[in-house]
Amino acid sequence: MIHEERRKFFRHPFSYPLKVSVQHHEHGRQEHKFNAENIGGGGLRFRSSHCFPEDMELEITLMVEQHRYTIDGRVIRCEELGDGMYMIAVLFGDEHELLKARLAEQAVRIELFKERLERRHHVTLELGCVAREWIKRYSTAFAHEHNL
Repeated sequence: MIHEERRKFFRHPFSYPLKVSVQHHEHGRQEHKFNAENIGGGGLRFRSSHCFPEDMELEITLMVEQHRYTIDGRVIRCEELGDGMYMIAVLFGDEHELLKARLAEQAVRIELFKERLERRHHVTLELGCVAREWIKRYSTAFAHEHNL
């Protein structure tokens, strides 16, 4: 079976907790807590015990390194995983939302870079120094990847 690639952006593993707010007609605004599976420039994915309908508008709040990102998006896919769980794919909205998502993605990449350096060199590093080093090494490629 050939799998058709539907993404425009590379996805990164992203296991940060997130809060999803949904406006239900009959129940009002409800918040749900999940862990993200991955994130990319165009959206993110998370597992849920129930399916969210396509085109449902969501407000997603995530914390990355003491920074809160609130990003609007909409459900583009709900895939049953077979174990009573569903994979929810969310597409971010306009350019403003994409910028917030890219900032969150950059913060994740910096954190992963920090973890890799700490494991490799058996040291504890200060996040600000690591961020400056990541920017020196990778910010041009990151900007090119996202057409910035």
